[in-house]
Amino acid sequence: MNTRAAHGQPLRGAALIARFEAVTALLVATRQWWRPAPFQHPRLPWEATAPELANYLRALDRDAVEGLHSDLPALADQLSPWLPAAASVALGTVPQLPAQSLPPMPEPRDVPGRKWAQIQAFLSRCQTTTLPALEWCSGKAHLGRHYAALAGAPVTALEWDDALVAAAQQLAQREQRPVAAHCQDVLAPTAGRWLQPAQQVLALHACGELHRRLLRLCAERRPQALLLSPCCYHLGSGEDYEPLSQQGQRSALQLSREELRIALQETVTAPGREQRQRETLQAWRLGFDLLQRELRGIESYLRTPPLAAPATIAKGFAALCQQLARHHGLTVPAALDLAPWEQAGWRRLAEVRALDLVRALFRPLLELWVVLDYACLLQEHGYEVELGRFCQRSLTPRNLLLRAVLPAAGTTAQNVVENTY
Repeated sequence: MNTRAAHGQPLRGAALIARFEAVTALLVATRQWWRPAPFQHPRLPWEATAPELANYLRALDRDAVEGLHSDLPALADQLSPWLPAAASVALGTVPQLPAQSLPPMPEPRDVPGRKWAQIQAFLSRCQTTTLPALEWCSGKAHLGRHYAALAGAPVTALEWDDALVAAAQQLAQREQRPVAAHCQDVLAPTAGRWLQPAQQVLALHACGELHRRLLRLCAERRPQALLLSPCCYHLGSGEDYEPLSQQGQRSALQLSREELRIALQETVTAPGREQRQRETLQAWRLGFDLLQRELRGIESYLRTPPLAAPATIAKGFAALCQQLARHHGLTVPAALDLAPWEQAGWRRLAEVRALDLVRALFRPLLELWVVLDYACLLQEHGYEVELGRFCQRSLTPRNLLLRAVLPAAGTTAQNVVENTY
């Protein structure tokens, strides 16, 4: 059961550091292209020097724009006449990690199909399968139960939501899996006590500061192995991202929290209804942005608070404008017809999506830079680290995987023996 598919070599050792340096240099050299956000600027700073590129993007129809957003190699080819650095964006790609064959297991009825496929892909890249495991930010411990079934090893699952902890316990008892779920805020000082030396830590799509907390604890408490797929890099960050590794702290690149969001600005797995709601909310926000500039007589963007799409859309565009105006201390005249602003918002959304193709080109590079910073931290603390992808992006666009193991005495990254299922 150890058949492997050939997907190329993952990044490891000196190659991780070399890639980090190359990505850093490219992002620093091209920051005038990816830093300005189209939704904040009616005219982007780079349009003054590349008007032909702006005209080309604005002339694209919706289908062409969305097609290029989902096909970055084609996008790089299309933008290369105006943006020579487009040829270098391949630095943002990493190979898929080789997978181990898993024993057949029926799909659990309590796990959504896409989530189940992600769990299987994630665990098929697990190097050590006999260690007790700690599942970080476990939810209902779907991942932990599957690991326990495959490895025959006990699993400790940490989750802050009481209801999810109770559900995890019930599912583990029903399936007779050795999984113990505990209510734990992983950002609290007490979270470190759960990490043990002879242990493998599993974290599938732990968000922002939740996975950064785990990385810091692994560097400090040194569990035997870590399998981490990070997500939502901006959550919990300050205004400026603080690199975790010494390599990152010496870097010439600095990223803001808003720039961390660029890595997440793609949706390939959401149902159609959710995508339509997301687009509507974006268009309405842009419509309000045009309105607030008119009301204030100032050509500058105002940040708006997070909004829940279904509830906001149910109230209508006018209610959204009144809500956001109150938030900023503005008054929308009662007699003002807001329909033209809503229509303008949709036109503006089409323009923003087209212009945002330039930033989309650098999206994988920005995500990879952050995850390489994580990899460097683990290497600096003695781990043998591999970085690759654990599935196709059609399954989840957050498919980067860090695989870290503390080598036994006298071993190296090349001769660590991998256990198989």
